[in-house]
Amino acid sequence: MPEAHYQPGQSFPVQFAWRLPNEEYLRAVFQADVLELVPAADKYVVRLGQLLAGREETVDGEAKPSEALSRDYWALVGHLIGRTITLAYEADDGRALYLRLTTLTGEHNFFTRYEDAAVVARALEARRKKGAKE
Repeated sequence: MPEAHYQPGQSFPVQFAWRLPNEEYLRAVFQADVLELVPAADKYVVRLGQLLAGREETVDGEAKPSEALSRDYWALVGHLIGRTITLAYEADDGRALYLRLTTLTGEHNFFTRYEDAAVVARALEARRKKGAKE
C-alpha cells in the first residue's frame, strides 16, 4: 500500500517530463508544497511552488543549449507555478512523471482540474443558498 512520506506544510521536488512533437523531451522540476493528504485516494494535494530546475533533451538524451530551447513551451511551464493539483503518493520518489503534451498545452485538464472542481463547487453552493432563500 502506498504511503505519504510528506505531511501538510512540507515540500518535495516533483519532476514532470513531456515528449515534444520533434521527439525531444522537456523536463521541469517544481517544489511541490503539500497542502493536504487524501488517504482514501493515496494522493497529495499540492501547490506547485517555484521551478527548481528544467532542461530540454535531444532524442539522444543530451541537454540542449539555452539558445535552442522551445520558448513557447517554457512559457507554458512558467504558468504552472502556483497551480494546485493532486499527485499520487508515489510521485514523491523523485522519478519523472511522464505526461502527455496536452497536459502542458492545456488541452487536457491535469493542471486545472482541481481548481475547476473548486469553481464548480462554489457555483453549486451559491445556487443552493439562492434556492434556500426563495
